[in-house]
Formats: sequence, structure tokens, C-alpha cells
Amino acid sequence: MAMNEFPAAGACAELLLAEKKDAVYEGEVKNLLRELLERCVGPHVLSQLLPELSAAATLLYVGVALGRKQPQQTLGEEFCDVLRVTRSGGSAQTVGRSRHLLWLALAVLPAYVGARSRMGWQRLAQLTASPRERMAQQLRERQQASTTAPSVARSPLQLLDRLVAIVREKLEALQQRVVPSSYEFALGPVLAWAAQLHLARFYVSARFLDVTKRLASVEYVFVRNDVQPALNLSLLGYLMAVRLLATASMELQRVAKLRRHEAKQRLGDSLPAGAYSQPPRVPTAASTAEPAPMPAASRRSARKCALCLGERVAPATTPCGHVFCWECIVGWCQKNKTECPLCRQETHPQQIKCIYNYS
Repeated sequence: MAMNEFPAAGACAELLLAEKKDAVYEGEVKNLLRELLERCVGPHVLSQLLPELSAAATLLYVGVALGRKQPQQTLGEEFCDVLRVTRSGGSAQTVGRSRHLLWLALAVLPAYVGARSRMGWQRLAQLTASPRERMAQQLRERQQASTTAPSVARSPLQLLDRLVAIVREKLEALQQRVVPSSYEFALGPVLAWAAQLHLARFYVSARFLDVTKRLASVEYVFVRNDVQPALNLSLLGYLMAVRLLATASMELQRVAKLRRHEAKQRLGDSLPAGAYSQPPRVPTAASTAEPAPMPAASRRSARKCALCLGERVAPATTPCGHVFCWECIVGWCQKNKTECPLCRQETHPQQIKCIYNYS
């Protein structure tokens, strides 16, 4: 089929709705698998299998949805009447099984490997071991940690953990060499910035909602004839792009300022001792004057709760660092959404900490 015969899924809202529907159905499959595993192996073992649970839920949902249906559509795509295609020259071809497997591998494997590496590969072997075997394993690890102990053959999972630790050390050393620690640089915010930039491009072009579909060249077309005028979200994409560029510009200015400051410090260290200006031996009134106190209005505004707009009572902090009244933030998380009302970071009531002697 030619691409101009079937309009590309330019309605970003339709694709977002399909993605949301699939996420809801996949979450239901994950909850069913969690209940089944909890009854079979218990909550303790289940807590060590969370990466496998997420990967299995994705594979099961996508495999059942795409494996035995023609045309191959997930429930969310069927609800929004969109079909997966891939460009071949100037025409659109239905996505084959090999390309579906490529997209599924890109969507599941990196997330699983990252989550399992953070939790530890060796824990997989310890799940099925008896308490006696776990104690023997801990004793062998202590012996290996000592310098005088003979080398013991390691299991493949232990080698994976060692490989992950080596890669992590190498990456940290490379990051420290490229970007000094004084720059306060972290890879996580950069990846989040890149994901937001990709989302802004999707709002403009209405193609490739996530990076995995872009790498696998999986696009969408409508399969219904009565296509309504699509909601144009390109303006939102341009606004997001402007905001992201402004954020990047401010960050680059901060890094440039730090570089200039370090250059001045290096220049000052290279100067002789006599080149420095000596401070006056007799202190003046300006040098001994105490800093002006903060106005009372500023102190009251700094102590205000963002929810009740009153002075904070029993201050409590969220994981992101914002401070509210204890009853205000706990009530917000229980009655509204489990997120910080200021920055929208996910916050559960059990994560809220009451702070004392805070003024």
C-alpha cells in the first residue's frame, strides 16, 4: 500500500491513547503474574524476581496480542484503529515477524539487563538454594575476599556480577576523566533530557513514539476510512523543544562558568606568594559588620506550606526534598495522587519523613 493512500497516524492523541491502553492491559497481566508467583514462591522470592516479572509480563502480553491475530494489533492499537507498518521505498508494508522480534528485544532486553544488574545476577542462584547452601556461599565469598585464600571457581552468574562491576567502574572513571566531579554532572538527567527531546519530535512529526520503534522502523497508519481531523500537537512539541534548548543553554553556561572559575584557580595557584594582595591587619567596620537579618515577611514565606498556604505545622519532607505540613502531604498522597504536588515525582505515604528542629 502507498503511504499516501492511508494517512499516517498524525493524530498524536490517538497514538498516545493506544500506548496508554496497552500499558494498562500490560499492567493487569503483570498484576496477575505477581499474584500467581506470590502464591507459588512467596513474597520474599517474588521481591527478588521483579525484573523477570516485568519482562515476562511484556513478553506475554505482546506475544499473545501479536502472535495469533491478523492483522497483528495489540488491544490498544485495535481500540484506536491503527496498524503497525514499515516503510519500504515509497510504500507501507505490514511489519513482519522478524521486525516484531527486533522491536520486542529492543523494548525488553535493555530494561531487564539494567534492572537485574542493579539487583545482582548472583541472587538468581541464591533463590533456589537452601539456607545451608547460602551460608556456605557466604563463607566462600569471605574466603575469596581475603588475600591469602586460594582462588575458587566462580559460577557464570558471579562472573556476570564481576563484569557489571568492572564496566561500572570503567564508566565512572571515564565520566570523571571527561567531566570532573566539580561540574555536578550525572548521566541520568542527560538521558531524561534526550527522552523529552524525542517526545517533542514525536509531537511535531507524529512518528516513532518511543526510541525502540524508531530503531526498529515501526510506524503506524489508520485502518479506518472516516478519519476525523487530528488534534495537532505540533505547537506543544515546539514549546517543549524551546524549553529543552533553554535548559541545555543554561546548563552549558553553568559548565562554562565553572571552567572559567577553575582556570582562575589554576592561574592563582601558579602565581608567586607575593602576588597576592594582603588583607588589612586592622579590621574595618565594614569587614566586622554582621549580615543584615532576613526580613520577617521573607522568613514567613519560606516557612509556608504549598498546600494549605499557612505556616508549616509538623514539617515533613518528600523524597524529592520539598517540605509541607505532615497532615497536608500525607492527605494529598492518600486522597489525590501518590506524587509530590510541586514536582510530580512519585511519592508514597510511607516515603514521607517527618523532620524536627527545622526552621
